[in-house]
Amino acid sequence: MIRSLTSGVSGLRNHQVRMDVIANNIANVNTTAFKAGRVNFQEILSQNIRGNSMSNIGVDSINPAQIGLGVAVQAIDMLFGQGPPITTDRVLDIMIDGNGFFRLAKYSDVDIIEYYYTRDGSFYVNNDGYLVNAAGLYVLGVGDPDGEGWLDDTEITDVTNGTYTVDDTIPGERIRLFDPDSADPDVFPNNLTSLRIDPNGLVFVNGQMEQAALILVDNYTNPENLTRLGGNLYEVPLGGLDDTTPFEEGWGVPGSEGGQGKLRSGALEMSNVDLSTEFANMITTQRGFQANARVITVSDEMLGELINLKR
Repeated sequence: MIRSLTSGVSGLRNHQVRMDVIANNIANVNTTAFKAGRVNFQEILSQNIRGNSMSNIGVDSINPAQIGLGVAVQAIDMLFGQGPPITTDRVLDIMIDGNGFFRLAKYSDVDIIEYYYTRDGSFYVNNDGYLVNAAGLYVLGVGDPDGEGWLDDTEITDVTNGTYTVDDTIPGERIRLFDPDSADPDVFPNNLTSLRIDPNGLVFVNGQMEQAALILVDNYTNPENLTRLGGNLYEVPLGGLDDTTPFEEGWGVPGSEGGQGKLRSGALEMSNVDLSTEFANMITTQRGFQANARVITVSDEMLGELINLKR
């Protein structure tokens, strides 16, 4: 009966964890690019009442007798299925249609001090002309952070054919679309009047045919091991990454052979939470919690009967 009590308690505790994850999913049903969580259970250690034995001549083998001691959380997974698109008609709302993440960075002066991933493509242009997210983190790709001119063939090639090649020695850098201090707008614009972003990440400003920047996508191969940080950000599990690190496998041009999804300007990815699934999971979780609570109640009644035998 003590075993049944502890098993019931483990069931209550872990069904509460599952309900917490379901509640967070439902709370974020309208969060841009949110990825639903899922709880998987596993049985915990079993107590051996009798061991097994091999069969001998004239004697059948004996199967083990074990009593399970409850349940534990095996994993809390993130489900990285594509969320549905929503059209915003805002050029700087960018959706990744397929695999990959935008890479963002925090800068200290001119040096990158920390990297992040996000699927949330709600971007803005700050007062210095850099492409940033709502928290002020810089969007990375191939650009001209010093505002000295347009991208050229030493950085990207075959643009006219719609197939872009990136010099793999160029590290990711913050993307600048204009320089308010530019002395020659023909070399680099000093303001922003119009903007266009194509599906392969090329950015064109002020109606110019020359590309000002190239937004890149990182098709990280194991997204389930990313860590949520809040603010629609994920921690990048890459050791020793700094502003001199070149592109690694999966970090490259949207829609290229590395499996990166194409970009859709004027749209955002919505949460991939399925409310019908979450409510069904809520029902089964509630019933599992109730059943485990009932086990505790019945075990308590049985202990009471045992104590009352003395009367």
